[in-house]
Amino acid sequence: MEKSANSISYKPLPVDGSQIRLVTILPGRGHKKVKCTVDNFPSIKNGINGPKYEALSYVWGDATITTPITLNSHPFHVTTNLEAALRVLRLKNKKRLIWVDAICINQTSIQERNQEVRRMRDIYSRAEHVIVWLGPELEPGAVTPVDCVGIAKKTHDLLDSLASADPEDCDAAAKILDGTGDPIYALLMLNRFFSRPWFSRIWVLQEIALAKIATLIYGDRLISWNRLVLAVDALRRLQLGLHTHLWRLSNAARMDRVQRCWLRTRGAGLQEETRSPLHFELADLLWQTRFFEWTEPRDRLYGIIGLVKGDVRNEKLLEVDYTKPVADIFRDLTIFMIRNGMIAHVLCSIATSMDGLPSWASSWTADLQGPAASRLSSGITVYMQTYELSGTKPPSNPPRFSADFRQITLKGSFFDYGICHIGKRFEHTLDTSIDERVKVIHTRLIEWEDEMERQNCAHKIFETQAERREAWKQALLHILPTDKTELGHHYDLITSRTDELPSAEDSPMLISIVAGIDSTLGTHCDSRRPFVTTSGLMGSTGVNCDLHVGDRVCAFVGLGVPFILRPIDQSRAHYRFVGCCWVPGLMNLDLVEGQRKGLWVLQDITMF
Repeated sequence: MEKSANSISYKPLPVDGSQIRLVTILPGRGHKKVKCTVDNFPSIKNGINGPKYEALSYVWGDATITTPITLNSHPFHVTTNLEAALRVLRLKNKKRLIWVDAICINQTSIQERNQEVRRMRDIYSRAEHVIVWLGPELEPGAVTPVDCVGIAKKTHDLLDSLASADPEDCDAAAKILDGTGDPIYALLMLNRFFSRPWFSRIWVLQEIALAKIATLIYGDRLISWNRLVLAVDALRRLQLGLHTHLWRLSNAARMDRVQRCWLRTRGAGLQEETRSPLHFELADLLWQTRFFEWTEPRDRLYGIIGLVKGDVRNEKLLEVDYTKPVADIFRDLTIFMIRNGMIAHVLCSIATSMDGLPSWASSWTADLQGPAASRLSSGITVYMQTYELSGTKPPSNPPRFSADFRQITLKGSFFDYGICHIGKRFEHTLDTSIDERVKVIHTRLIEWEDEMERQNCAHKIFETQAERREAWKQALLHILPTDKTELGHHYDLITSRTDELPSAEDSPMLISIVAGIDSTLGTHCDSRRPFVTTSGLMGSTGVNCDLHVGDRVCAFVGLGVPFILRPIDQSRAHYRFVGCCWVPGLMNLDLVEGQRKGLWVLQDITMF
């Protein structure tokens, strides 16, 4: 929840939720100043009829760039994006009652912000209509090329056509794009539409998921939420045919992430009797929302808490409190999850560090590229949940926390003295053709292989070059020796040293190869860090970790995924958590049985 610098005289809201504060947009026309009033109303509670109101879902925009409206006959500064939304929503001849966070919550009162954020679920679920403001047709300050004139109408018409596409035809969206006469421009329009900041804002998830009815406003065009869902469904079906690249170029995946949360909430409403425990529900939400954005770091948690069906009111560790230090919020969230048996979820989610946060605690944030790049493989995701998916109980490994909750100790085992080789990082390149992209991928993967081959440690387990190359491929792609996958076949094709690389004549195959490798390793091979240990084990990280030679691979009792830890003293008694990893020989180990057989010795491992 972003903050405002305004300070008008608000009538306090009762803590029992018996009142709601609403904005009345007064009638007006044209460029006349926006005038509103704000007042408290009886809330819809315990069968009492309250006011019928709408709720606004929008992005604040730059909080330092504001413009005045009139509120209760006094000047009140709002962001330019909110002023534009209020102007569009203003009716000519009658008032409009609406809930808007920046005005309806006293942003200068931490106590009221805490109180009202806890009620966000009720506010949006009880609104008659949720209005999504995507912004004006052209972003403020944008140059207006000729082909952008009327883009809101053109985009609306294209989305409407896609929404009417034949659901049995996976190529229907491609035909519609081609039928526009300029499919490249059509894709550009879609890309611009889905690139609007609203689609990546954390708060929109509960705002749209809890809506009875929702309508999006793009410029001067209204788009029904349900029609937009159908349009995105048509674009998503392109992945079933030969047009996956059109799905990616449309940028509709940003809407897809919002839609998954929307579907999840709708589905949960139909399955009240089989509701998941609170920690499972929260873990699911945290995973789904890792790539969303926020201004206030606390909103990483508070922005989704309203979507949790379980009762969080009595969970002190999850209490909404904007005075609480950010690191303490995520430490307490981590402790809550770990105490409820979600250790693997927490450790596998760690992709970036935070000042004041222990290395073993997660802020549940990640990026699709860059230093915090995290594209957790399906393999790690499955082994992370191995006991949940199999319905079996994991071996006991109760965590022990230090008195100040800065340290955690778990039972586990190390498998050698550390990592001795790490695959190099590559410079970012701008490839102008699919052929160039294939050559860049080929060169990088061959460089990684050749580097590995020159390491003595890589020869300790695997005797032949063919065996080492196969083990390296499995480690890099997160597949097991028994797996025969299309991705593995594509890797063999693009790293072949004897056959020619696929040419532009094999365009569908090239696109499939590039899409598969890029989505697995990252556009610049920066989503994985491959490594070899002193004993010859080969593996790669689950995220873009900053690996060091000497980091150690370990496994913990009851967890199906191995992890990388960094010794922080010469005695190797204490460690800093680095990240999860994939090592084919160490997945889903039964450490207790291994110790019984004398294969290794379990020990207490303490992380700071």
